[in-house]
Amino acid sequence: MLAGSFEHRLDSKGRVVLPARFRGELGNVVVATIGFEHCIILYTVQRWKDFEGKLNTLPSFKKSTRDLRRALFSNAMEQEIDSAGRIMLPQQLRSYGNIRQEITVVGVEDHIEIWDSERWKEYNSGLPDLAELSEELEGL
Repeated sequence: MLAGSFEHRLDSKGRVVLPARFRGELGNVVVATIGFEHCIILYTVQRWKDFEGKLNTLPSFKKSTRDLRRALFSNAMEQEIDSAGRIMLPQQLRSYGNIRQEITVVGVEDHIEIWDSERWKEYNSGLPDLAELSEELEGL
């Protein structure tokens, strides 16, 4: 399980060191794409394939399905984790997430999100009360 949040910095080449705690679960290659709320999402290759399968079950005659597929797949890129535990964050993904130098790497159970640290602080400070949020979710 990927959990926790870690503060990091991008290096001058746009690379980030992934937390050692996450690397064992990720393998040698991850799929990076744009995420919700303007973050970058990293999936293991297997999790990405599972996600692709779910997206393929959505009705392609719906515009929202086509838009989601286009957004995710056109921005998806495989990234190798180098021997120092770093991956490159391509410029188009950094631009989408307004990623500057200070970033927060967040484990979200089956994937990782990479946020600009200031945006993460803003988002995290505005989370709803967990009791209220759980009331809206079925089967929790």
